[in-house]
Amino acid sequence: MSKYYEHQNRNKRGSKSKIGFYAAFAICLVAVCMAVYSTYNTVINPTAKLSTTPTDAQQVNQAVTGVTVTVPSPTISFEEPTEALPEITLPTAVSDEAAEPTTEDTTYSDDALQTMLSADLSLSYPVAGGKVVRPYSKDSVYFKTLNVWKPHLGTDFAADLGDNVLAMCGGEVTKVTDDKLFGKTVEISVNNAVCVYSGLGDIKVSQGDRVEKGDVIGSVGTVPFESDSENHIHAAVKVNGSYADPLNFIGNEE
Repeated sequence: MSKYYEHQNRNKRGSKSKIGFYAAFAICLVAVCMAVYSTYNTVINPTAKLSTTPTDAQQVNQAVTGVTVTVPSPTISFEEPTEALPEITLPTAVSDEAAEPTTEDTTYSDDALQTMLSADLSLSYPVAGGKVVRPYSKDSVYFKTLNVWKPHLGTDFAADLGDNVLAMCGGEVTKVTDDKLFGKTVEISVNNAVCVYSGLGDIKVSQGDRVEKGDVIGSVGTVPFESDSENHIHAAVKVNGSYADPLNFIGNEE
């Protein structure tokens, strides 16, 4: 009997051991299945754990509406100068003193015919050839050397340096000067007229001498204020103190 009960007890313990093994195996299998499912679910549906993004958040690259941005317009201000601009004075080529010749004033006759009739005067050319470089003009003309505009109250006759300068009329030598603008100058007076020769080189007469028409009174030199022109002699005529065109009296036979 004792052996029988002992055998039964062994069978019961074996059955319990088998039941415990299968229960533990089942629990492990369930745990493995749950782990596999969880991993699979995470890989297949990753957005399941990223559900923290607010549903009303604006998508990237989606245009934003309902927002108005005001950009201020730039403003530029200018401050006016508090001090007056300096006055600009343009330089002149010569001084006021040099602008007007010292031996020639600006008095001239408005009526050439009246001047001619008031003078019993007949002149010849002061140099051979009689070519005119610059004519007489009571209107202002441009003088390049001085960089000024002024009347040209004489007639310029072309000649080479050293050529003889001849008396245009007979008369008395009343003045011999050396002017800074006109150069060496001789004046010969007859009745109410004065003949002026400027730009001489050598002077062969003296004040007080008497000359005849055609006499040599000097040689051709230079006229400082007309040095830009070709070589010439500057001849002027004054009748009753007023300048007149020398050409009006050349060839006017007595």
